[in-house]
Amino acid sequence: MLSNKTCSAVRTAINALQHYKVLNTLTNDCFDKALETEQQLSNEQKNNSPLYGRPILIKDNYCLQDTYTTCASKMLANFRAPYTSTIVQRLIDSGCIIVGKTNMDEFSMGVASWGVFGPVGNPWSVKKATNIDEQNSKKLLHVAGGSSGGSAAAVAANFVSIALGSDTGGSVRNPAARCGCYGFKPSYGLLSRYGMIALVNSFDSPGIFTRSIDDLILTINAIAGPDGEDATLLSKPFEQFQTSTELLKEKKKITIGLPDEYDINKLSSEYRSCLQHLVSQLTETGEFTFKRVQLPYTPYSNAAYTILSSCEIASNMSRYDGIKYGHHTNNIDENKDTYEDILRKTRDESLSERVRGRILAGNYYLLEENYEKYFVQSQRVRRGVTNDYTKVFEEDKVDCLLAPVVSDDPITHAEYEQSDTIFTDDDIFTVGANLAGLPALSFPVQVSSKGFPIGLQLIGPFLQDQALLSIANRICSTYKFPFLDLTKQD
Repeated sequence: MLSNKTCSAVRTAINALQHYKVLNTLTNDCFDKALETEQQLSNEQKNNSPLYGRPILIKDNYCLQDTYTTCASKMLANFRAPYTSTIVQRLIDSGCIIVGKTNMDEFSMGVASWGVFGPVGNPWSVKKATNIDEQNSKKLLHVAGGSSGGSAAAVAANFVSIALGSDTGGSVRNPAARCGCYGFKPSYGLLSRYGMIALVNSFDSPGIFTRSIDDLILTINAIAGPDGEDATLLSKPFEQFQTSTELLKEKKKITIGLPDEYDINKLSSEYRSCLQHLVSQLTETGEFTFKRVQLPYTPYSNAAYTILSSCEIASNMSRYDGIKYGHHTNNIDENKDTYEDILRKTRDESLSERVRGRILAGNYYLLEENYEKYFVQSQRVRRGVTNDYTKVFEEDKVDCLLAPVVSDDPITHAEYEQSDTIFTDDDIFTVGANLAGLPALSFPVQVSSKGFPIGLQLIGPFLQDQALLSIANRICSTYKFPFLDLTKQD
C-alpha cells in the first residue's frame, strides 16, 4: 500500500500547478487520470520500483496514447497520439503517474518555450515579484529557457520532482540552467526516441529534469535499455547506474578540462566569476585538477548546427501537410487550388513564421547548387567538432569538461518579444554535445545578484554517462544550492 505521503503527492502537484497557472507550465493536464491512477496504485501491491507513485510531467512532444500531443503548435492542436512513447511507457510501468504535458517552443524550435499556448514563466520571477497577472506578466515574468521550459520550470518550482524534456541543441540544459534544476542529456543512443516527435533525428536526445542526482539515476535506470522500435538505439544490454551513495565511495582524482573557446566576450562578469569560484573551490579540496584545453572547431559549431538542423527539419516537417493528420485549411477553392496551394494555406494558418523559416532555410541548403557548400561542409565541421572532443578526452587525458550553459540572467517576456532570436550566442556552449552525441549535465551552482540561478555544465566522453554523473555528484556535494520551492511560498 502507498503511504499517505505518497498518496498525497499527486494532489499536491495538481494544487501547485493550478495555483501557479501564471507560469503557464502545461499545455494539457491529465489531472483526472492521474488521480484515478493514484487510487489504483494505492489499492495494488507496491512493486519494487523506487519511482512507484511519483507524479511526473512529460514534455508535449512525447506521445501518450489517447492524449493530446501538440508540440505547442496549432498544426497538432487536435492530435491525439495513437500510442505511447517507449520511455514514457517504461516510467508508467515503474509506477510513475503522469500529471500533465508541459509547455515548450513550437516543435522544439526556440529558446524561450513560447509556442501557441504562450510563454512559460521562470519560477524565480514569482519569488522576486508578487501580484503577477495577465496584464503585467510580460513585464514581470522572465523567460524559462527553451525549448523544454515547461518541464524545467515545474521541477525547479518543486511542482514535481521529475520531468521529461528533449535536447536537440541544448533544449534541456538551457532551461535547467535558467530555472535552477538538474538537466541531463545522455549519450546519443542511450535512451529510446520512439514516440518522441522528431525535430532533428541525428541530434535529438530525450532528457531528464530533476532536483537531485539520485532522481536522475533512478529515472535513467527505469527508462534505458534496448528498444526494437528505435534503430539508432544501442543494442547492448543496459547496466544499471549506481546510486549517489555508491558513487561517492570512488575517490579517484578528477581532471577537468576548461575549453578556451567557451570563454566568450558575451559571458557576463558574474557568470564568469561563478565558474572561476567553483574551480578554485574544487581545487582546494585536493580531489580535482583543472587544465586549459582547446576545441578549435567550436567557433564554427553554431553555423554547422544551424545548417544541419534546418536540413533535417525541412525533411521532418514535410509530413505536416494537413492531409493525413494535423490542421487542414478550410480556405480551399476546389476549382483552382492545387495540392501545393492547400499545403501553403495549411502551413500559413498553423505554423509560426519561425518554423516556416527553418523549413525554408533547410530546403535552400539542400538545393543541388548549395548542397556541397552548405550541407556537406557542415558535416565536415561536425566531424571536426567530434574529433576535438575525442582529442581532449583521449590525448589531453581529461575526465570531463566544465563550461557555462548561458552567459547572463534571463530577459523578460516583453524584452524577448521585441527580439527575433532563434539562435543565440549561448548556443555555442551547448550545440557541441549534440553534434558529437556526448552526455552533458547542467547543474545549479549559485543565485545571481538579480535573484536568478546560475548553472554550469559538465560534458563527458561518449557513453561515459555514469562516470559524468559520478563527477557531478562529487562536485555538487561540496556546496549547497538553495533550490526554489514555490509549494511552500505564500
